[in-house]
Formats: sequence, C-alpha cells, structure tokens
Amino acid sequence: MKIVQILPSLDDGGVERGTVDSNRLYLAAGHESWVISAGGKRVSAIEADGGHHVTVDVRSKNPLTALPRMLALRRALRRIRPDVVHFRSRVPGWLTLWANRAKDLRIPVVSTLHGLNHPGFYSSVMMRADRVIAVSTAAAAFIREHYPWVPEGRIAVVPRGIDLETFDPARLDAAWTEGFRAGHGLKGRFVAAVIGRVSALKGIDTLIRAAALLKDWPEFIVLVVGGPQKHQEHVFDDLKALAAELGVADRVRFVGSQKHIPEIDALADVVCSCNTKKPESFGRTVAEALAMNTPVIAAAHGGVLDIVRDGTDGYLFPPGDAEALAAALRRIPALPTDGLRGHIEANFTASGMAEATLRVYRGAIDARRRS
Repeated sequence: MKIVQILPSLDDGGVERGTVDSNRLYLAAGHESWVISAGGKRVSAIEADGGHHVTVDVRSKNPLTALPRMLALRRALRRIRPDVVHFRSRVPGWLTLWANRAKDLRIPVVSTLHGLNHPGFYSSVMMRADRVIAVSTAAAAFIREHYPWVPEGRIAVVPRGIDLETFDPARLDAAWTEGFRAGHGLKGRFVAAVIGRVSALKGIDTLIRAAALLKDWPEFIVLVVGGPQKHQEHVFDDLKALAAELGVADRVRFVGSQKHIPEIDALADVVCSCNTKKPESFGRTVAEALAMNTPVIAAAHGGVLDIVRDGTDGYLFPPGDAEALAAALRRIPALPTDGLRGHIEANFTASGMAEATLRVYRGAIDARRRS
C-alpha cells in the first residue's frame, strides 16, 4: 500500500510525533510511506526511517493563496499516486478534498480528529473523509453530538499509541538527566511537570494556583516544559506574572521546548494535564508519563478518561479546580507506581495504533471501490 499522510508541519507536538511513529511502522510493515507538510525539524526523522517527504504549504490559512497551494498539492498527489491519503488537520483537509476532486485522482481519504475544535462548517472538513478516526471515546462522542450526519460506519475509534522503545525506563540518558536536574535546581524537589506546547487552553494557571496552596510543602516545584503555541507567546508572560503575584515565582521553572521528554517524564514525580475549557482529545503526555512509570493527575474530561484509572494511575480532578488539584498532588507521594507501564503496554502502543489505522485504510479503499 502506498500511503500519504498530510499535516501542517513537522515540528513539536503530539500529532507530529504520531506521524513520525506511523511512518516508521508503515515502512516496517512493508508499505510505502509519504508525508506532505510545510516542513519542520522532524522531516529528517521521516527520511532517516526510509519515508519520503514532500514540502507543500498546507499550513497557511490565507485564503488568497489557497488556490495555488491546492494546485501544488494536486501535483504532488498526481506524482505520488497513493492508494490512500490521510489528513490530520483542517487546513490540509480542505486542500486535500479540493485537490482530490480532479477526475484522475479520487483517492480514498481518511481523516483523524486530533482536536475537539469548535464545531461548524470549517471544522466539519474532518468529517468529510471516507473514514474518520476518533482518537478516543470522547472524540467519537463529540462527532456524534455535533455532526450527527456522519454515518456510524465511517467512524473508527483508534487511540493514539506510545512508542515504547523511546519511552522506556531502561533506556534513559542518566548523564543528561543529572545535568538537567542540577541545571534547573530540581535536586531534592518534588517535581510536578506539565509538558506540551504552552497555550491558554492548557490550564497551567490552575497548576500555579495549586502551587500557591502548597506553600507549606517546601520541596514542591512546578516544571513547565514546552514552547509557546503560535500567536500565544504572551501566555508565558501571563503565567510568570501570575506566579509572581501568588508568591511562587521561585517554585515555577519554565524550561522551554525539550527533546529529552522520556527523561523528563522519569525525573518528574507526577505529570499533570490541566486543560480547562477545551479538553484533550486523547492525552498523549499522560500516556507517555505512565509508560515511564510516572503517575499523572488530569482534568477529568476528554480523552484522558480513557487512559487514567482514578486512584490507580494517579488522580482526576474537576477542570480548573486548583484546590482539588492541590489535594490530589498531596496524595501522589503515597501512590504505588509499580505496573503503570503495563497499562500502556496493554492498551496504547504505537504498533497497535498503526495496525488499527491500516485496517481503516483498507476499509476506505474498499468503500471507494464499491461506490
């Protein structure tokens, strides 16, 4: 099978990491793998694993350039002649559907709903594929609630998978971990980490407010790992100002984007997912932390409900409730952490994700042949 994945870019983020994982696993299964994006630092990983990358600007939202970018995508698809196209975001989705209207293409198309975006016509492109992958039961419920016109047979629930070779407690870089711990003053501290692109939706302010409620716990420290979401660079300043206002500026570390996420997961005492108004559609950082035998605390909505067993893997708390989050943090030191990885091994592996996605591709191809 010749597979094309299309996403805006190949930089930081769970969608990007999932695309890289899928590329590698498709190749290992004997398929031909292509990725189309506007480029980014993970292009080298696609190509190093044996995949192909084609640079097309499928990221820009500028309607004035949509036509030439669609035509560039159409040319790329004609050159590749894939058996299936898989788009993972809204702008690439619209460009793909328009490009695919050419009579000499009409390629089977699959989409993945990675985010629970505001429902409406623009977002509905994710439902207009031959098959729609929901990354959690929450994502599938979102489709059924807001897009009831999507036939049930077109929806497939395929949880995101974790690369257990990368997220392996036995393969940590001990020297890097020691240097990072020393460089950021983490020795002897209880580290509550939040990992991912920093935006207003991530609820990091809730964790900082919880830290202010834990001033009687001198070892407690918040570690914010990740760069800013595009156009939300101000959020860093807002969070720093909040920490200063609450008197915990010395207990919050902003360390920016990092490559050694498994090491950070392992050195953290707990990883937090605090999304407020907009829940995680899946919760990759939560699953990655559990794969490293690190407990988690997560806002109790969205895709994390498929992952976190409250009281076993960590704790769930009402979104935005700093007092409940602080109470959960106090309970973490007494929580047994043996066997957390086993839950991920049994339910959320990258290989399992790839196998299930390939089945969805075959279903899309068969449906097009019958139509």
